Amino acid sequence: MKYLLSLGLFLLLATSGFTQNLLGISTSRYGGTNRLYINPALAADSPSKLYVNVFTGNGHVDNNYVRYQAPFSLLSLIAGTVPAQYKNASGTIKFEKEYTQETLNGRTKNGTIWGEIRGPSLLIRAGSGGAFAITTRFRGVAQVVGASENLLSAVRASLNDGALYSIPSNDNKFNANTNTYAELGLTYAGTVMEGDGRRLLLGATAKFLLGYNAQQLINRGLNYRIIEDPANANSALLEVNKLDATFAYTTFLQNRSLTPSTLFSTSVPGRGLGFDLGLTYIDQYDAESPKLQLGLAVTDIGGLTYQGQTYTYTNIGANPVNFRSSDFNNLNGTGSIIEVIQNKLNTGRTPDSNTFRAGLPTSLNLTADYQLPGGFGINLTYLQDVRAVQAASIHQPSLLAVTPRYDVRWLSLALPVAYLNGGLTAGASIRVGPGWLGTDNFLGLVGTKSNGIQPRGLDIYAGLAFGIGRLDEE
Repeated sequence: MKYLLSLGLFLLLATSGFTQNLLGISTSRYGGTNRLYINPALAADSPSKLYVNVFTGNGHVDNNYVRYQAPFSLLSLIAGTVPAQYKNASGTIKFEKEYTQETLNGRTKNGTIWGEIRGPSLLIRAGSGGAFAITTRFRGVAQVVGASENLLSAVRASLNDGALYSIPSNDNKFNANTNTYAELGLTYAGTVMEGDGRRLLLGATAKFLLGYNAQQLINRGLNYRIIEDPANANSALLEVNKLDATFAYTTFLQNRSLTPSTLFSTSVPGRGLGFDLGLTYIDQYDAESPKLQLGLAVTDIGGLTYQGQTYTYTNIGANPVNFRSSDFNNLNGTGSIIEVIQNKLNTGRTPDSNTFRAGLPTSLNLTADYQLPGGFGINLTYLQDVRAVQAASIHQPSLLAVTPRYDVRWLSLALPVAYLNGGLTAGASIRVGPGWLGTDNFLGLVGTKSNGIQPRGLDIYAGLAFGIGRLDEE
């Protein structure tokens, strides 16, 4: 239980600058379909007649609550190369609470863990004026927004920190959301104005969405205190006295794995539509001149409607509801956790609704890019979350990034530096021919307690993509 709580806080209370940004790829002029997720108008600026994305994968974790302080790196944890001295007899990781260090500054804590696979995608330039693209993508997200330090500290201590006993905590508000879905995107971009080396591009993407799994806890007000368990003097309870919240969840992925038959099942519980809209202004006199590019886009407009149970609570009654750490032992997935909470609050209650809405992470994206003819360039990217805090949706964490790069036809090098969630991250990426490999948070992969690096997350991505044919010259 201690391992699950400590590692779970580090992974789930994360905010993913994450996540879908892949700054080393999306800021490259040879990024092809990978640039369209920032601004769909960039389809009409591809230097290749045909661009094929075979596969691109990304995993990202970052958080503003705990820093990683284990004696082994997150990279070794992912790769399964943790030394035997840090494992139990069963071979599982012996993860101590001390392996994470709290950041207590009085601010609410936000977080996301985000995994993404960009599948086969195709971009075709229609002469010098327009472009079409077909993209596929699979995303899995878990996110917490606005959690209080007191509540997280209590959970991290497995409710057994005596210093927290009998201290009431009132009016806690936070949201927790998960969403696992796939999308098929259709993009068109074209030149709407052109003259004297200047072009204005307009692009749009329509997305058709299939949803497999979603859970929501929209908490509008929670009062609680931690007390000694009357049935066990060596344990404690989380006593909930007031709750104004909505729970919603699906069960489609319980006892199912994400096989092709699951992905293309006609009984998936979620369906929806999404849209991206973007403008890009380009100023370049000729191929031998520097190129200035300014972009404005709104992405991930829309959402999914899920078939699932929804419960709304405004009054839990005269008797408080008690939660023990043991209530959450041996559970399988976030759906089981939501079910335990719902059963505790009102066993046997019928759902208030059998559908619920899960919004996409809508964001405003601003970009500025300057490219020299020889290959050197620099990119500025600003992503701003535009969803309301209490929205039943995933959020795009706000991000400001600067990415210097060297970018020619067969080689790309980039060094993205981002300000995200109150901290700085630095990464690196390389493309040789069709192969990409990169990270937006290099120190997060290698940091340990022994080397003094205190990472708040990790990031890694890789892909295989290539362009065919040329529409411009280096």
